[in-house]
Amino acid sequence: LIGFAWATAAIVSGTRTGFMEAKQARLFLVFYLCVLVAGLMSGSGSVIIQRYLSFLLFLPFVLVTVRTHGDLKRVLTAMVLSLVLVFPYAIRQMIRYDSRLGVGLYETNYYAANLLLLIPLAFVFAQQQRTNARKLMWALGGLVLVLSVLLTSSRGGFLGLLVAGLIFAYRRRGVATAAGLFAALVLAAFAFSDLGTRAVATLSDDASVPPGLEASNRAHVALFWAALRMIGDAPLTGVGPDRFRELSNLYTGLGWGYMAHNSYLEIAAELGLPVLGIFLGLLWATFGALGRAAKLRGDREAVELAQWADALRTGLVGFLVAGAFISAQYEKRFWIVVFISIVVDRLARHYARRARAVEPIPAAPPLSGRMLPEVSP
Repeated sequence: LIGFAWATAAIVSGTRTGFMEAKQARLFLVFYLCVLVAGLMSGSGSVIIQRYLSFLLFLPFVLVTVRTHGDLKRVLTAMVLSLVLVFPYAIRQMIRYDSRLGVGLYETNYYAANLLLLIPLAFVFAQQQRTNARKLMWALGGLVLVLSVLLTSSRGGFLGLLVAGLIFAYRRRGVATAAGLFAALVLAAFAFSDLGTRAVATLSDDASVPPGLEASNRAHVALFWAALRMIGDAPLTGVGPDRFRELSNLYTGLGWGYMAHNSYLEIAAELGLPVLGIFLGLLWATFGALGRAAKLRGDREAVELAQWADALRTGLVGFLVAGAFISAQYEKRFWIVVFISIVVDRLARHYARRARAVEPIPAAPPLSGRMLPEVSP
């Protein structure tokens, strides 16, 4: 709220944010209005309305404070380092509770999804360093984040890591490197955690599957079909914000209410297919902004921005894959990346205009002698 008040004062005093010029901002505003209307009509969802309101208030704060290349670099650096520096405490909590990484810190699957957003960025920062020592430190930070995902033993998180890793490696080194990375991640999943065992058990009909994992698999399948039936009952308006958990046991027969464990099905079931379309349009606009920036060429700052944009969109792919197994639409880092994409797009347009302004005017081709006109004195 303090940040929003500060940003509002800055806007009133003449600071331009480009809020309504950005497609992401306009779509998010429409998305929030739909959530608000759905909540008022159904008489439910006050918590969800407040959650999205907090993101809406945070948006102008991001656009006012992150304006320059240096601002953006500091924010992205802080986002990566915050997750690297928390690793020792996460390990301490894992040992304390004798459980997966993230317990005692955050929910493990959500923690893994947040890590996915920033892993490619850590390796891009390593690539951009000018000394070998700095390159090594950032690369180690990236490996710490990868190890963190493995130690969460999150199956959705690992799938997101595989997809994002393959995209990241393929774009830079081609098919052979992507295949090698795939093999390395699969081996690491078995070597450093019980993730490999959990993944195999998920795909197996073996009776030796642990009871807790078997119950989780059964619940995920039941919730998937329950969400589809819920959407079929109210495809346009949904059943109302924050009502999936309340109604899920009527559709699943599990005897207990659960979240959908799928961001997209939960939005569609609670708010309707049109609102899901708006949310997907917001994601499309975000990828479009980051994709345009990733194509930048030019001086050092333009190339840096292009690499950051490519890392952000790759991390976002991983997060959205993991989001098919959790209700990730309320994660703060996800919305920060969406809002940051507005800043990235703004800077990319600035660099593109600057490059066009300094392009040399091509020399005219020489004229042959017979083409020269007679000139009167």
